[in-house]
Amino acid sequence: MSLFRTHLSFLCTAACAAAQTLPPPPAAHVHDEPVALENLVVTASPYGRNQADITQPTSVLAGRELTLRQAPTLGELLASQPGMSSTYFGPGASRPIIRGLGGDRLRVLENGLGAIDASATSPDHAVSLDPLLIERVEVVRGPSALLYGGNAVGGVVNVITHRIHSALPDRPLQARTEVRAGSADDSLTSGVVLDGAAGRIAWHVDGYVRDTGDVAIPGFAESARRRAAEAAEAAEHGEEAPAEIAGHIPNTALRNDGGAFGLSFVGGRGFVGLAFSGHNSLYGVPAGAHEHAHEEEEDHTEEDHDLAPEAEAGVQVDLRQRRIDLEGAVTAAFGPFSGARFKLGTARYRHAELEGEAIGTVFRNRGYDGRLELMHGTDGGLAGAFGWQGGRSDFEAAGEEAFVPPSRTDTHALFLLEEATAGPGTWQLGARYERQAIDRRDGSGLGRDDDQINLSLGYLHRFGAGWTLGASLARTERAPNAQELYADGPHVATNAYEIGDATLGAEESVALDVTLRRRTGPVTGSLTVFTNRFAGFIYETATGERAEEGDAGWEIHADEDEEHGIAVYRFVQRDAQFTGAEAEAVVHLHESGEGQFDLIFGADLVRGRNRTEATDLPRITPVRVKTGAAWRRGALALGAEVQFVARQKRTAPNETPSPAYDLMSAYASYRLTRGPLAWDLFIRGTNLGDREARLHTSFLKEVAPLPGRDVTAGVRLTF
Repeated sequence: MSLFRTHLSFLCTAACAAAQTLPPPPAAHVHDEPVALENLVVTASPYGRNQADITQPTSVLAGRELTLRQAPTLGELLASQPGMSSTYFGPGASRPIIRGLGGDRLRVLENGLGAIDASATSPDHAVSLDPLLIERVEVVRGPSALLYGGNAVGGVVNVITHRIHSALPDRPLQARTEVRAGSADDSLTSGVVLDGAAGRIAWHVDGYVRDTGDVAIPGFAESARRRAAEAAEAAEHGEEAPAEIAGHIPNTALRNDGGAFGLSFVGGRGFVGLAFSGHNSLYGVPAGAHEHAHEEEEDHTEEDHDLAPEAEAGVQVDLRQRRIDLEGAVTAAFGPFSGARFKLGTARYRHAELEGEAIGTVFRNRGYDGRLELMHGTDGGLAGAFGWQGGRSDFEAAGEEAFVPPSRTDTHALFLLEEATAGPGTWQLGARYERQAIDRRDGSGLGRDDDQINLSLGYLHRFGAGWTLGASLARTERAPNAQELYADGPHVATNAYEIGDATLGAEESVALDVTLRRRTGPVTGSLTVFTNRFAGFIYETATGERAEEGDAGWEIHADEDEEHGIAVYRFVQRDAQFTGAEAEAVVHLHESGEGQFDLIFGADLVRGRNRTEATDLPRITPVRVKTGAAWRRGALALGAEVQFVARQKRTAPNETPSPAYDLMSAYASYRLTRGPLAWDLFIRGTNLGDREARLHTSFLKEVAPLPGRDVTAGVRLTF
C-alpha cells in the first residue's frame, strides 16, 4: 500500500491544476471516404514526409497503440513491429534489433540525437530512457546512414518526447497523467506531463516512476536442454540434480524514475528551446547471466548508488544519466535557403554493476551529439538539405570486468540529401562523408582514424488508387568501434572473454530495398523485400579456447572442458549477407462514422549468412507470422492478436536452436468525457496462453524466457 500511495501522491501533486476545455474530438469518418494510412515521419527526411512518400520502409508507434503496447524497455515496446526483435536481457535491459542487426549497427535516437549511453556496448546495458511518457516512436528500417552515420546501417529508432516546443501549445495549461499496474511482475507505474505557454514562452514538465517485482514465468527459468545437461552431469559424478527455479526469475526487479523541464521561445520566424532531463534506473540481471565470481570487491557508498532494500542477492545495474538538449529552427526563408534547423545534446552517463554489497565495474560516458541542417526548395519540385553532424563519446570502464580500455571517439560528417519530383515519380539522392577518430586514453598512445563515404539512390513511383512502389539502393561504410578494436578481458554479460583486433578494417555494405504499398482502399498495407551484402562484416566468434583467472591474471588455453573458465571470443571479419521480407496488411471490413472493424495480418523473415565460411550467423530472428482483429464503436475499442514464432534451426556454429512458440494478446479501451476531463481506461493481456517463449536473439534464452501471462490495466486523465 505504501508503494501505491507514493504513486498516487506523485500523480495528484502534478495534476491538481485548473482544468481547461478539451479540444474538439476528431471529425467522424464519412461513409464514402476512402480508408487511408497517414503518418508523417520526420526521421527519414529533413523535411518530414508521409510514410507512403518515403522510399525506405518505416513504422510509427503512437496514440492508442503506443499506450496499449507500453513496456519497461524500448526493445520490448517495439519487438512486435515488422522486422524487429529485441536483445531481451531480462525486464530491465532490452535494445531493439532490426532485420538481425543491432548493437552499433542500429542508431537509437532521442528527438533526433544520439542516446549518449552505453547500451550499444553490451546487451545487459539498458537504453537510458523509460518509454512511459514518450509521444511517438519512428522506425526507419534499412540503411539510414546518410542522416545519422555509418552505425545506422541497420536502421534508426527515434523516440520523440517534444520536451522542446516548436510551436505554442493551444492552451495556457494542458496535461495528461497516467497510472497502470501489471500482474506478471507486480508493477505499478505512474507519470505526468504538463505543457503550457505564457506569451511567446512555451514550457514543459514531466516526471515518471516505475516499480516492478521479479517477473513471473510459466515454467522453469532454465530450458529443458540445459536442465537435462545439468542432470546428466550430476549423475555422472554421483550427485543429485541441482534444484531448479520455476515460476519466476529471481533478481529481475526494476525501479525507474526521472523527469524533464523544458523552455522554448517561439517567434514568427522560428523557435529556440532548452531542456534538462534526468533518468535513473536500478534493475537486476537474471540469475545465470553473471556467473563469474570475484574475490576482491570494492565497498560501495551511498553516494555511488542506491541499492533497493528488497533486492535479492545477485548482480544489479544502477544507471544514471543527466542530459541537456538545445534545439532551434528558422522556419522563414533566408538567402538561398528555405529554412534551417539545429540540435545539440550533451549528457553525463554512468552505471555501476553491483555484486551484492560491492561495486564490480563502473561504466561512464560523457559526450555530445549535434547537427545542423540547411533546407532549400519546396514540395512538388526540387528540394534538399545539406548539413553537418558531429559528436564525441568519452567512454571508460573501471573495475575487474573492464574489458575495454578508456577511449575517446570523435566523429564529424557532412551530408547532402536531394529530392526531385516529376509527375508520378520522385528521385532521392544522398551522400555523406564521415571521419571517425578513436584515441585510447590509457597511455598506450594507440588510436586510429577512419574516413567513410556513404551513398544512396532512391526512387518512388505513385500509381492510381493509392499504390506506390519504392526502391532504395545504399552503399554504406561503418568503422569499427573501440570495443571491436581493443577489447581484452572478461565480459560477464555474455559470459565470454572478448578479444578485439586493432587491424580490423571498415565494414562495407550494399543494400537494396523494394517496397510496394497501398495506403487507401478496403485493403491497405505494404510488402518489402530486402538484401544487405557486407564485405568485412565484424562479429564475435568462438575460438574453442577457455579463459581462467589465476594468480598471475587471466590465462587462455585450449581446454574445451566447459567446467573450467569461460569461452574465448574474438572479433573477426567475414563477408556476410542478410536477406528477408516484411509484410503488413489491414482488411477494412467496416468503416463508418460510428465505428470500424479491421482484420490485421503481418509476417517477417530474415536470414543472416556468413558467406566466407558458408554458415549461418548467430542470434537471427526466426520467421514470425501474426494475425488479429480490431473493432471500434464510439468510445469503445477492442482487439486481439496472435503471433506465431517459428523454430529457429538455422544456427551458427556452437549455437543451439530455439523452439517455436505462440503469443496471444487482447485489449480493451474506453474513453469517458466529463466536462473538461477525458478519462481513458484500458486493459491489455499478453501471453494469455502462458506459453514458454525463449527469444532466439537473446544471450539469455537458456536461462530467462519471456514473461508469462500478464494483465495490465490503467487509466489516463487528460485535461
